[in-house]
Amino acid sequence: MTDTLKARLLCAVDIRLDDDAPIPLGKSPWRNRRVSYISGGVVEGERLRGEVMAGGGDWSELGQGADGAALTLVDVRSLWRTHDGAIIDVRYGGRLVIPQAVLGDFRDPAKVEGLSEDAYYFRIQPIFETADARYGWLNALVAVGYGRRTAKGVRYRIFGLE
Repeated sequence: MTDTLKARLLCAVDIRLDDDAPIPLGKSPWRNRRVSYISGGVVEGERLRGEVMAGGGDWSELGQGADGAALTLVDVRSLWRTHDGAIIDVRYGGRLVIPQAVLGDFRDPAKVEGLSEDAYYFRIQPIFETADARYGWLNALVAVGYGRRTAKGVRYRIFGLE
């Protein structure tokens, strides 16, 4: 047993969100939810490449930290099609924490890509499921990822833990 984690880059993913995203559902008695639909995307990597299919989405929950930071619980469900035709169900939860000082720039598509990755915290925990034997190794993989908002959606770097 070791005290350090070993990880290997699995892929980089650019996800485009629908132009109407996010759709606020508002504050119900249980939560403050909004929905962003996925319109497509690209998966690039040595071990995994292809496309993010249109139709998935993020059913996120919004909150606020004691320090005024915007808090989001990420809840994404999506389908990916590999370059060689395999279909992979990809679901992930995660956390997005945006300090109040950068919230305006984060919400502005013209300014968000100028923000440093260190300006906010965006982490995910993908779970992969596929029936395609060529990618069966994904069914047993524990993965983590770093997120970054883009003008058209989100970009992730996903790592498999070894």
